[in-house]
Amino acid sequence: MRRGRMNGRMRALGVVAMLSLMAACARGPEETPLEIEMGQIIRDQIRQRRGKAAAPQPPVLTRALLETIEAPHIEVVIEKTDLRDYVTLQLARRDDSPGRIEVWRTVDNITFGFRDGMLISIRGLRGSLLSAEVPADGQGAMGPASGGQRSYDFAGDDNGSYRVQLACELRDLGPEPLDIVEITYATRHLQEYCTGPEGGVILNDYWVDSRSGRLWQSRQWAGPEVGYIRTRQVVI
Repeated sequence: MRRGRMNGRMRALGVVAMLSLMAACARGPEETPLEIEMGQIIRDQIRQRRGKAAAPQPPVLTRALLETIEAPHIEVVIEKTDLRDYVTLQLARRDDSPGRIEVWRTVDNITFGFRDGMLISIRGLRGSLLSAEVPADGQGAMGPASGGQRSYDFAGDDNGSYRVQLACELRDLGPEPLDIVEITYATRHLQEYCTGPEGGVILNDYWVDSRSGRLWQSRQWAGPEVGYIRTRQVVI
């Protein structure tokens, strides 16, 4: 799974693998410095597609810059290309299952859904994750509550879909300080060690705040086509 073809919309923004364009969501006529810079990157990427210019680089995040941002933002990175996107919270809700559902959106309407920080959906990419069953606690810390079976449904060719089932063991790898843009958090590193029916291994990693239970950072499998994505909460 070295490369996947992207849908036309991602192609239009010049992103090489299946996840990311770089942007922040404008909230009104007074944009923050980060949003202005993200908007320039989008325009540069469109010009790159037309003129094959060099790929623009992401802005350098500083704590002073992040403190000018009012809306929550998560950084999402596709590992194989190290391209990244800064996505904003579109909605938060609860359903009949434990854990809070959050949907985060790019300016190009690609969305990432999470239940207590665990990836449960992606929309707008080839091979998108349609849904996932993950074991949230819903009462205390975010991240997985236990091991057991995981079920993922992915978009296939010709409007079809297919299911991947994994058997997972939850491992507590212990306390681990985590630095996110000039702030260090005391976290516990949790890891899901998952195996498929043919013996393949998937690892999902979560860094959960030891006191508040907030999930600050993760590395999660997003499917055979998308691969692994990394997330970190840069603005809350």
